[in-house]
Amino acid sequence: MMQTIQQQRAKYALEQVEAALRRNVDKKEYKSYASSLPAMIHMNGLGQAAAFFKSKGGTHGELYTLLSGWLCQTGQPYAGCDNLLTGITTKDMHAYRLAQAEAQALMDWVKKFAKAFMTDGDDNGGHNQ
Repeated sequence: MMQTIQQQRAKYALEQVEAALRRNVDKKEYKSYASSLPAMIHMNGLGQAAAFFKSKGGTHGELYTLLSGWLCQTGQPYAGCDNLLTGITTKDMHAYRLAQAEAQALMDWVKKFAKAFMTDGDDNGGHNQ
């Protein structure tokens, strides 16, 4: 079965959010950081945002790993690289621009799924105020 790139992104994002839930990540943090990452990429560029998220570790690190896994797999701009920062620092500007656009598209799905699935256990009991 041939899937569109949009379907592949959505599938990967859903799998990653579900895996994060199984690892008992801080849901509130995950949702918040997943929401802020695209803006950070837009304002500072993929390299700066990726380095920041990697350096923070914890929930930030989870999202760095998620992005890295997607952008370094076959068919993606940094295919064959060990991790996202290696790709950013060794590939050309064309690959960087593709990766940045791809990261934005993927994070769109991650944000949606985090919002949809990471509801219970929030400080406000899962009810929006």
